[in-house]
Amino acid sequence: MPDATPLPHETPSQTPPPVQALESALEERRVAGDAAALAETCMKLAQAYAAQGSLRRALTTYEEALKTFEEQDDRAGRLLCLKSMAGLCYREGAWNRALALYHQALQLLRDPEERPEIAQTHSQTGSVYQGQGDWEKAIAAYRESLEIRESLGDTRGIALLHNNLGAVYARQERWEEARQAWATCLALHEGVGDITGQAITLGNLGSLAQRQGRWEEALGWYERSLPLYRQSTDPLGEATIQNNVGFVQKQFGRLDKALAGYQEALTLLQKIGDSLRATVAMYNMAVVHEDQGNYREALRLLEQVIQLDQRIGHPDLRRDMETFRRVRQKLDVERDAKRMEEERA
Repeated sequence: MPDATPLPHETPSQTPPPVQALESALEERRVAGDAAALAETCMKLAQAYAAQGSLRRALTTYEEALKTFEEQDDRAGRLLCLKSMAGLCYREGAWNRALALYHQALQLLRDPEERPEIAQTHSQTGSVYQGQGDWEKAIAAYRESLEIRESLGDTRGIALLHNNLGAVYARQERWEEARQAWATCLALHEGVGDITGQAITLGNLGSLAQRQGRWEEALGWYERSLPLYRQSTDPLGEATIQNNVGFVQKQFGRLDKALAGYQEALTLLQKIGDSLRATVAMYNMAVVHEDQGNYREALRLLEQVIQLDQRIGHPDLRRDMETFRRVRQKLDVERDAKRMEEERA
């Protein structure tokens, strides 16, 4: 995460921030009693709150919009509001409320012309079940969405659902079903030339092989994924694959290649200012340096990791400090051994 930089003080003549302007507009709409304008302003303000991370205020404002839409019997407005609220609840991990809201949205979607929206809502419901860890209900929701998308000939949607199914099967350790789902997903992405989709799916297949300890196969998938990530200009995705490459190379005992993979990941993450994930790459590099006996370099990296842990309150702080102490003890033992050799000489 990039460091927060204080903003300069604004002068009174400057335009008020969008949230403040919308809050003022909302008060005016309430006084005027214009229901349509009130609901529209509530929606805009809720979106603004959500964008700045004020999720509770966003939900409260969406609720006011929803009540107004219901009073006006505005089905389209209700639907948009319900799904927006459900998405926020999903982000907060409020699974039960998200499900209730998505199910309310599905009750409004009865027109056959709305099948794409119905399919999307079933898929979103599946994602909530997946977040809950209710794998079978997630699969059922994804399959319901898949059936509709297949009838519509929606190749991209079909591919994404096979991707989601693969993820659920992998979490259940249903390895072959996961592999088949992702293989289908990959073929669909290749058929329409979706570079990003191919890169993600190849990475998923590599991760699947990695979880099963099939290191050579995992490396093969990752090596196919990396150039596609570069074409799609997705540095975060590329960094994730490079980190995985480092892990696999470490399993082979190729420590220099493991370091190279972690270093590539670290460079990419630093370029996009993702300090949190950068600490993962630095920690992994430190452990490899420890394995190589490069204790000073390992300690240098761990010091940086711990400093960031302390700044953001990272849950891995205790583990990282324990690793630092372990490496420091090894360095002290090495120094003592050298000192004794020198004395004997």
